[in-house]
Amino acid sequence: MKLRLLFICSLGAAQNLYQGEITFDYSGTVNGSFSSTVQDSITAGFAFNQEGTDTSYFIMAAITEQEDGGFDLFFTLLQDTTFPVQPRTWNIPGQGDLENPLSLETIVVFMPGLDSAFVTELFAVFTDTTGGDSLNLDTLLTGLFLGLSSNLYLGLAGEMEISEVTDSTLVGGFYATLIKPEIHIPPHMVMINNGGFVFSTTSLPVLTVKSKPKVPEKMMLFPAYPNPFNPVTAIRFSIETYSNGSLRIFDITGRMVESLINKPFSPGEYEIEWYAGGRPSGVYFAVLQTGNFVKSTKLVLMK
Repeated sequence: MKLRLLFICSLGAAQNLYQGEITFDYSGTVNGSFSSTVQDSITAGFAFNQEGTDTSYFIMAAITEQEDGGFDLFFTLLQDTTFPVQPRTWNIPGQGDLENPLSLETIVVFMPGLDSAFVTELFAVFTDTTGGDSLNLDTLLTGLFLGLSSNLYLGLAGEMEISEVTDSTLVGGFYATLIKPEIHIPPHMVMINNGGFVFSTTSLPVLTVKSKPKVPEKMMLFPAYPNPFNPVTAIRFSIETYSNGSLRIFDITGRMVESLINKPFSPGEYEIEWYAGGRPSGVYFAVLQTGNFVKSTKLVLMK
């Protein structure tokens, strides 16, 4: 049995980006606590609010590392007709066709006990865009799960509530019963209790360029590898024409923390390594600019 979640966002559609914390307790076939706060203060939860053609999507994702070295991953997708998202309670799974998960109002996925290699590959879905452009995401989630993992639980019942929305914060809570889609007798189930989330709005650096007629794009910024990383990642890009350019690193607040390169470029491919050994864990953005073109990609430093 395969589950394929394909979420294509309209080019240029409105969207909001959040960073914050997701916490809950879980019991059943597996037991534990989930918190997306690492090193006591760094939050590793992400959320996107995306306006579609006739539907608004609110997506949350987070990971946490357990004492045994395994990782837990939590993901939810809420569908609504209002953008930006407003206080509301969603039933799990809500209205829709169970045979077509993307039609459901509320998709909740919990994957406990993942190894680090699988988490690195899977979490890259949330932290990178296919074209390397985090400013205008035309594909947010592509092939989230190519097949059902033996660790995966899907939301069967419960509620997800967004209780407070302001210009800068978003707060809510949830509880859920999840079941493993694989056939088990008795069924493998997990109950999530005391679920809560607190997110703050974030924004990418504002880069001003002169207004010129639109011309074909002459550069590409590829997803960094590895990502998440510790403490070195490679950033690869290509330039098709001679131009002055720069590659800079920004933190989640939009503050530039490092300039990796700033010089004239000849046509060709380049690969620059960023050593972040002196930086705290968290979210960063690599921003490539040449002439009137700007590309950015998200980086996740996990120590």
